[in-house]
Amino acid sequence: MLKHYRPLLLSLFSLILCIGFSFESKASHIIGGEIYYDSLGNNQYKVTIEIYRDCNSATGFDAPLNYTVFYMNGSIYASYDVSIFSQNILPIVYDDPCVTPPNDICVERAIYIDTITLPFNIEGYYLSYQRCCWSGNIDNIVDPSNNGITLTTYIPGSSLINVPNQGARFINYPPLVLCSQNTLNFDHSAFDPDGDSLVYELMAPLLGGSIANVVPNPETAGPYAPVNWNPTYTEFVPFGTGSNITINSQTGMMAFTPNLIGNYVAGVAVKEYRNGILINTKIRTFGYRVVACQVELPIEVDVTGPTQLIEDCGFAGFIVGRSDATENLIVQVLLSGTATNGEDYPFINDTLIIPAGVLSDTIGIAAIYDGLTEGNETVFFNVIVPNPCDGTFDTTSISLTIIDYLPLTISALDSVNVCADKGEWTSMWCKVDQGVPPYSYYWQPGNFPNSDTVLVDPSILLPNLNVYTINAVDQCGKTITSPDVRVYNQCPLVVPNVLTTNNDGTNDTLFIQNWEDYDRVSLTVFNRWGNVVYSNDDYKNNWTGIDVSGAKLEEGVYFYTATPKSDKYEYDDVERTLYTLHGFIHLVK
Repeated sequence: MLKHYRPLLLSLFSLILCIGFSFESKASHIIGGEIYYDSLGNNQYKVTIEIYRDCNSATGFDAPLNYTVFYMNGSIYASYDVSIFSQNILPIVYDDPCVTPPNDICVERAIYIDTITLPFNIEGYYLSYQRCCWSGNIDNIVDPSNNGITLTTYIPGSSLINVPNQGARFINYPPLVLCSQNTLNFDHSAFDPDGDSLVYELMAPLLGGSIANVVPNPETAGPYAPVNWNPTYTEFVPFGTGSNITINSQTGMMAFTPNLIGNYVAGVAVKEYRNGILINTKIRTFGYRVVACQVELPIEVDVTGPTQLIEDCGFAGFIVGRSDATENLIVQVLLSGTATNGEDYPFINDTLIIPAGVLSDTIGIAAIYDGLTEGNETVFFNVIVPNPCDGTFDTTSISLTIIDYLPLTISALDSVNVCADKGEWTSMWCKVDQGVPPYSYYWQPGNFPNSDTVLVDPSILLPNLNVYTINAVDQCGKTITSPDVRVYNQCPLVVPNVLTTNNDGTNDTLFIQNWEDYDRVSLTVFNRWGNVVYSNDDYKNNWTGIDVSGAKLEEGVYFYTATPKSDKYEYDDVERTLYTLHGFIHLVK
């Protein structure tokens, strides 16, 4: 939409906005652009402005963008605002098959299209767009983050031509990345709808806008100053000393051979001639990234599976892949490292044939267990192939490590005593070392959780000895079984203090409670003078008050010693004393 030159109050307001947002605006990271136009008839023109910026900019494109139309004497005809027509990130195109460009390059383009009315006059008009600031990482111009760009083009008047002109526009966007020491040819030609003769030359980009005036609105009138070059740089040597850039003035074909790594801007001017008369000159400015490129080999290698291979534990594979499978590929395989081919891993041949139509092949590898403690050993898998760029041979490599397998060890609780009748719980534990953790634990018998420590419910215990074992399994599937864990369900003996021999069914025999919790119980009975009247090393709750000769004893008080017997007491003298029972018995007839 046409907007006539703004009054002073609006201009002051715009200035305040520019100052207030100057820090954000200067981060726009402009790296180039161009402006051109088409005549639509009836004094109407379609104006197209293309802006390029670094994607890493903290601020987006102008929305809207303002530009200004000037009379040739520098006075303003009108200023305009225009919204973004399209916006996209440019693909990185590099046609050298031997070069892989870096992946951190990103350039975004915005296109603005506007339709305006310009009455045909003698002198014509010129259109200008100005904006601060250049991307701060540009190396060949002075203080780029505090200075901006001017894009301008001329619409000739009736003093030069009799019909409205169509502006020339460049056909291809330039390469985003250049490789140091490599020559790249690029078609920088333009198209002119009128068929005017076009001539090309290198020309300095134009300054416009600054940190003090980030978004000139309206733009300042020409003529416009070129950028200030850093030492050793010019419009003809924009990539620095030792670099080369040429352009064919008739065809627009350019050749780039940059020498220095960095970020640079350069300008290309296209001049329109009609009937031998120069009717327009405009500059397209663009930013270039020069990097040290790497040769892309026709194959690549990788490892599938673990990169650390434990002896006799799992498998890995060396993958040899390629992008072109039109024919058989024979590659040399060189294995090196501290591990020995055929001893520490199965033998691998020194050649590999990948048939036509197959994009990749995998060579499997497993580490052989040798029972030796050798420390970590390495396997370097090297594939040797012809370099497609210079005819030499290149090696691409990958490696893995072979680790000794240390056999599992296990220790566990030896034994524990518990009295289930009292509802006592107890725990069992084991400790596994070496192998490859984490481990899985399988306790038998019973249903226990997968853990190195478990609780034993007293309700599952049988009298006397309960034997458990643990099978531990590591991540390699190796198993180890623990020694027996013995849980003794042994409650204290309980001996009654009365024995009646009247055959009434009550206390007719001396019944010792919990005797079944032991292998056997030894019972010795003494009279009041300390003489043994009864003795049995394997008592079965069957004493009826008779002496060693089988005669019935007289009524009275007798003393006893009841000693439980168990293999537990073969090594536990403390508990033997604890569980031995002493007391007296009233023998009543």
